[in-house]
Amino acid sequence: MNAPTRLALTCLAGLAGCAGPRLPTAHYPLPQGPPDAHAAGVLTYAPRPTPPADPKAGPFDLPPGLPGAGPPIAPPTFGKDTPQAEREAAVRKRYPALTPVGHLDAPAGEPLSLADLRAMAAAQSPVLRRAAAEADAAYGQVIQAGLYPNPTVGYQVDQVQPALRIPEGVKGSGAGQQGGYVNQLIKTAGKLKLAQQVAGFDYVNALVAVRRAEADVAAAVRAQYFAVLVAREGVEVNRALVALADEAYRRQLAETAAGQTAGYEPLQVHAMAEQARNALTQAEANYRGAWRQLAAAVGRPDLPPAPLAGSADQPPPDFDADRLRAWVLEQHTDVLTARNTQAQAQANLVLQRRSAIPDVTTNQYHEYDNLAQTYQFGLQVGIELPLTDRNQGNVRSAAARITRAAAHLQATQADLAGKVAEAFARYESSRTIATRHREHILPSLGRAYAALVRRHRTEPDKVAFDDVVLAQQNLGQAQQAYLSALDAQWRAVVDLANLGQLDDLFPPAP
Repeated sequence: MNAPTRLALTCLAGLAGCAGPRLPTAHYPLPQGPPDAHAAGVLTYAPRPTPPADPKAGPFDLPPGLPGAGPPIAPPTFGKDTPQAEREAAVRKRYPALTPVGHLDAPAGEPLSLADLRAMAAAQSPVLRRAAAEADAAYGQVIQAGLYPNPTVGYQVDQVQPALRIPEGVKGSGAGQQGGYVNQLIKTAGKLKLAQQVAGFDYVNALVAVRRAEADVAAAVRAQYFAVLVAREGVEVNRALVALADEAYRRQLAETAAGQTAGYEPLQVHAMAEQARNALTQAEANYRGAWRQLAAAVGRPDLPPAPLAGSADQPPPDFDADRLRAWVLEQHTDVLTARNTQAQAQANLVLQRRSAIPDVTTNQYHEYDNLAQTYQFGLQVGIELPLTDRNQGNVRSAAARITRAAAHLQATQADLAGKVAEAFARYESSRTIATRHREHILPSLGRAYAALVRRHRTEPDKVAFDDVVLAQQNLGQAQQAYLSALDAQWRAVVDLANLGQLDDLFPPAP
């Protein structure tokens, strides 16, 4: 509801004599205008014109409306005596130039370790401050649950007769009996201690939630730390692939200038070089975005890029599936919370059963009888008779909560076991794939590419330039697959460490 609508409804309610309650001074959303009114004027419908059909079009010709369709480029023709410099200038003029490649500024400063980043997060994270405040609030409820009821004190007057004059003519004898009273509720059967114990489990769970918040912050920092490392590796790999594609394009133009290639061949290599630039642009954007997310995770959104200790291609930690699963099922904060909730339900059942035991109500009063000119006092002691209400409904609910808490504990452990199994499967597969790329696939493709290039230089009639380009493509695809495997590997590592809520990502040997 925007502000004008709210104001109009308030005025109408006031005129009708049924104005609603006074709303407090608070934070309301800003009023909004008509939905997408400006966008409707920008995003207008524009039918795409249908180009006329080309009567000379043959089989496999590109349709005129397809992006990139256009007349073919024919290479320039040269005479036998055309100088090489003139040939190369004519070819460069005829074929498109490569898009300039910018440079990503190298981060400056001392390298930041993962421990440094986690220390920043511990000092800056609002998530941790919120969890600590919630624990403090829960502790306040523990204190409140154990406080004894306050007594009630007051003034009391009985048998006031304003017209009474005894002895005759003496005022004040009709003031009756005046004094004070004290009421006190006496709690029985240790119910206050039990109530404090029930509330204490909420405080314990709040402390467990602080530990969970610490683990979540650590997981966020770790995830973005490795994302930055992988993104930085991606920038370096894609920059090297751009250099290879540029060299291939320059070589293709040189062969075109020498009249050794068809007119379409440089265009194919040019497209490959531009695609390599697209991949580099994406890699640089990934790096900048990953760094901003890392800065946000440590609570320093303005943190400038800095070098990070470690590398994306270092071996990951070695997790043992059985030990990790056993640890998670015993020590994960969700399991601890479920166990505390189960114990709380059992304590609450005892409390609800004892709540049927009546508390003792006491009332004593002290008065001065103005007629008799004497002091007097009275005492009342009573209990509530548990005839119909013996707290049966709350006892039944408390017993049901024990059953629910036990089932929730089992469900939590089953869910965590499934998450560990899924994350460990990703960890094993991605680690194996990354290791195989690093130790077998990339070395083989790199040696094969180097040998192919050497043979092309010495025997160009046996190894064509197209074979070199194809080998470049295979090497580039393998490099991209390696980067994807590294990213998946470290994501799985962070997920496993988060499930185990490990303080150290590389746990020491037992």
